[in-house]
Amino acid sequence: MADNKRTIVICNDVGLYFDALTRGKHYEVLAEDEAKEQIRVVGDDNRARWFKKYYFVPDGSSVPVLFNWTFDDTIQDSSEESLEHIEVTVTFSEGDKRWCSLCTKAGLLDYIERNMDDNVILIENQVIVKNFSKEVVNDVLKRLDQRNQLLSSTKPLN
Repeated sequence: MADNKRTIVICNDVGLYFDALTRGKHYEVLAEDEAKEQIRVVGDDNRARWFKKYYFVPDGSSVPVLFNWTFDDTIQDSSEESLEHIEVTVTFSEGDKRWCSLCTKAGLLDYIERNMDDNVILIENQVIVKNFSKEVVNDVLKRLDQRNQLLSSTKPLN
């Protein structure tokens, strides 16, 4: 950074830094430590601190973030004991729509007990939630998005 040119990066994963970083947000690099593979930026908490480089991608990179989501099914039981498997559609900032299935811990255990006839059960794009309240589901989807796990937890909507 000796040429005094401003380097801008985009956060692609907040890791454990939910209060300091926002996925999809641009940050100016204040300093760089190549040996430690870290950069120093001012986070959302207005603190300048060091973060691992792998939390960021170069400016201009595509970082689609969660725009909104909707329940695709009618929920009969929104409690922690619900045995339902509910599908949701998520829409990303670039317009892509994807879907996943949600269930509670009780719903997952019930599913396993009913289907464990073989040596394995594979449940793709299944997300386990505490309950089906909008607040909990919203928090879960936002957390997955901020950790850059929402794309891999969902499938394209075709």
